[in-house]
Amino acid sequence: MMAQFTTALTIAGHDSDGSAGMPADLHTFFTAGVYGMGLLTAAVSGNSYGITQQQLMPTDFIAEQFRVLNDDFTVRAAKTGMLGTAEIIKTVLNN
Repeated sequence: MMAQFTTALTIAGHDSDGSAGMPADLHTFFTAGVYGMGLLTAAVSGNSYGITQQQLMPTDFIAEQFRVLNDDFTVRAAKTGMLGTAEIIKTVLNN
């Protein structure tokens, strides 16, 4: 179904005020006419004054997101963002 669109995947954290991370990437994809998908690696609690907390996603959850996306979509491009640990980086590289 998505084959008619250019697709891109952001592999990033979610910034709660939308100024960075996955929300910002998806805005950029949209303005470029690209169908954007997101693979969550972390979430942060923050606003324009700063970040107060972060939560990294488990690597098995990250790998599962890759699995289900690859079952359904052809990703044409990917952009990485917040990859908080060496284990998360390895998981992204292996998927």
